[in-house]
Amino acid sequence: MKRILAILGISLLAANSLSYGRTCEPKLAPTEKAYILSRFCVEVKYNFAFYDKLTFSWDSICSAAMPALVSTQSDEEFIRGMQALCARLNDGHTYVFELNNPSNPDDWICPFPMKSRRIGDKVFVTDVYSTVLQEQGVQPGCEILGIDGENVLEYAEKHIMPYMASSTPQWSEYRPFAEYELTKDKRSKVSEIRLRNKNGKEFAIESSRDIPWDLQTNSSTINLKVLRGNVGLMKIGSFQNSDFSRSYFDEVYNDILKTDALIIDIRGNSGGNSLHADYLIRHFCTEPIPKGKWRSPKYIAAHGSWNYPKEWHVQDADSIDPIQDKEIYRKPVVLLVDACTFSSAEDLCVSFRGARRGKIVGTPTGGSSGNPIFIDLGGGIACCICTKHEVDADGNEFVGLGIQPDIIVREDAAAFLKGKDNLIEAALEVLVGL
Repeated sequence: MKRILAILGISLLAANSLSYGRTCEPKLAPTEKAYILSRFCVEVKYNFAFYDKLTFSWDSICSAAMPALVSTQSDEEFIRGMQALCARLNDGHTYVFELNNPSNPDDWICPFPMKSRRIGDKVFVTDVYSTVLQEQGVQPGCEILGIDGENVLEYAEKHIMPYMASSTPQWSEYRPFAEYELTKDKRSKVSEIRLRNKNGKEFAIESSRDIPWDLQTNSSTINLKVLRGNVGLMKIGSFQNSDFSRSYFDEVYNDILKTDALIIDIRGNSGGNSLHADYLIRHFCTEPIPKGKWRSPKYIAAHGSWNYPKEWHVQDADSIDPIQDKEIYRKPVVLLVDACTFSSAEDLCVSFRGARRGKIVGTPTGGSSGNPIFIDLGGGIACCICTKHEVDADGNEFVGLGIQPDIIVREDAAAFLKGKDNLIEAALEVLVGL
């Protein structure tokens, strides 16, 4: 699992940003496209941690893709083709992306100033950050019905999923609708979004994405509140270096110690620096937590000349030790997860389970380990390739599967519309029995 997601300042969300709205002049010559494709295919062959798991010939796939990709009529079409090719690898941390924004700011990729989330087969607005949208009736709880004349689920299936890095069906089905992902497109592109408010009234908004973000956002990624029975509920939204503050967590931890039980909610947490996840779990364990083995491809030229089989660097992971000079939280804990719990947030799941610390409640996580290598392919295009294959402390695979909760509970749309959270209610019931 990756130690630092933000390689050269590029976050996973930026790397997976959509490019299908661009209308830039072509800059890449056919020879440059051929070089970029060839370089990518070779780098995958030598660096991809799951290359030996592929059920098809990667060389054949790349060779077959060459004529169409080299003859693409625009850079946008070429990049989308590269992303679709990369998606064949089925890995959430292996992706192709542009290094620079277009020279014309109107061609920059932006979302509408609102967040969304999929619950079952419905997609809802969860946050609104512009008075322009508010004045048009867009509020948290509004259901998104369609975009640009297409049903919202079909829109994502057609325009987002084929180009998205993904290791599991659940990540593919839920991530396109999470956070800001759904509405990303060219800043100047005008789109129509159909919605239904809580009263059942349907309406539409039409705008470019150049809308002011003039409403305050909650800047903290760590939030704690106390529920009935003196049960703490701590939401951790991210483990990104720019988001997760250890000093702020230390402050919050003083209040956590006052609770009688705790729910840690990492639903929607797409990861970041796994050392932050390790730092958190150290406050909740009294013994060292074992971590699983990992392996990474290695290549020795002389061995290649002797036709040695594929070789690996295999290593036992260091254990996680309890925090020193602090009181350890020994009271009951439940961990909430969903399909958008990903990467280093899954590290927390692995260590939580390895510590036998409590129950995991929710739905299977995104199932992607991470630790990608950054490679500049040339022509303003780059890629990240997953280099590390990990298993949990018991030797179980979770990449491509997701962390399986102890108790499966799916979010309920009816409860959401009433301002309730049925997973939190389920966690409270679990805590009663601990």
